[in-house]
Amino acid sequence: MANKEYHRKNIVARIYDINEGLTHIEQVDFIRIKSDKYNLLIMEDYMPTLGELNGDLTIQAQGQVTSWENIRGFYIHKDNLFRLMIREDRSQEEMA
Repeated sequence: MANKEYHRKNIVARIYDINEGLTHIEQVDFIRIKSDKYNLLIMEDYMPTLGELNGDLTIQAQGQVTSWENIRGFYIHKDNLFRLMIREDRSQEEMA
């Protein structure tokens, strides 16, 4: 096993938003979640995770940082695929 080469498996992120549609980000270095109850840093080969997000999301991919603030939604991370579905009520609050 000592001679086995390591092959990097980059994270893919998919953000689903009713107004913005699908945002697809490849070669993600890390995902930072700052929710009202916890902080989480998801990196390559991180354990499967499921949860509710009530706060901020930051994704760094290829040196570029993409951020969403004050969002509410649900996420799942499994097999280096991160998916977030942003709740519709966020968009309605911004319109008011």
